[in-house]
Amino acid sequence: METDKNKEKENNLDTKKETKSVTKENAEMGSTAQTKNEKFVEWSPENEMIMVEWCDVAQCYKWLNTRAHNKYKMMNAWFTIPAITLSTISGTASFAQASLPVSMQSYAPMAIGTLNILIGILTTVQQYLKISELNEAHRVSAISWDKFARNIRIELSKAPSERMDAGPFIKICRQEFDRLMETSPSVNEKVVQEFFQAFSGKEGSIERKRFEALKKPDICNIIISANEYRHPWYLDESTNTGTDNVVFVEPENEEYIRKKELELLEKENTLRNKENAEKDKQNRRENAQKMFQKGFLELSKKLKLQSKKLEDYVQAFQGMYGRKPIVDEIERHAEPLIESGEIERETLVKFLANYKSEGVLDLV
Repeated sequence: METDKNKEKENNLDTKKETKSVTKENAEMGSTAQTKNEKFVEWSPENEMIMVEWCDVAQCYKWLNTRAHNKYKMMNAWFTIPAITLSTISGTASFAQASLPVSMQSYAPMAIGTLNILIGILTTVQQYLKISELNEAHRVSAISWDKFARNIRIELSKAPSERMDAGPFIKICRQEFDRLMETSPSVNEKVVQEFFQAFSGKEGSIERKRFEALKKPDICNIIISANEYRHPWYLDESTNTGTDNVVFVEPENEEYIRKKELELLEKENTLRNKENAEKDKQNRRENAQKMFQKGFLELSKKLKLQSKKLEDYVQAFQGMYGRKPIVDEIERHAEPLIESGEIERETLVKFLANYKSEGVLDLV
């Protein structure tokens, strides 16, 4: 019986070991599958620029929240200390009321009531302005922003081979950055002005250069176009649609990037100006053709009217005298019309060149 029990125990142990080994293998397979599905992201200058920007913004928020915490701490002290003092005086006066002179005992309740009213006003105003809550919120926010900036600064100070993978680290930092932006209290505008006065420095100084290079948050009245954060892959003319042939530009070449952008804008402007000039030239040509056609039609119409007057004279003369007029007669008839401007001399010359008298001797 004992041998059978020992055999059963051994079988149970073997089955447990097999199940444990199977679960370990499944876990290892699952972890390898997850690592295969996750894309490995190396550290690049663009990823480091994102981290640098977040670290700068975190340092700015740390200073702003610390300054706001100091202000609210002072305000909290100005509200709390008088309330404690007045409440202590009021309590002491209520106990010592019987020891006062008889002439002063009637005024003691009024004085104690006044002190209690002042204490109530101070505490109510303090609660309405949420001074203690904002004081604690700014303190916690300053500590959180400092911790966030310190983690990024330590990670960037390492060599790329010693750092954590860029993909998970950026994901963690982005989640923490979003959380801090949501939970941090708003900063007063006076604190922002003090921030500029404390770090801007004089023109041309090292402090001014560092302040200009610092990436500041949006509450500092600074908004930067998203085009400055765009990856400069499009500036390389040899790039293809595939990501393997993309050549990334180092962040030190910002001036080169801006020059390329200006060159592209200048090329677009020159092409646009050429197109506009060609359109203007085409419009002028079309307008000139229209004006020429219009003038030609008006001139031909005018010549027809003038020739019609001469033809009417010839027909009238022929109907009256039974013959066509000679050239001299036509010229004598046309002279007053030429002087009055009804007929031009060129019209008369052309009419006489085409005129043929029938049965009449041309004396000219």
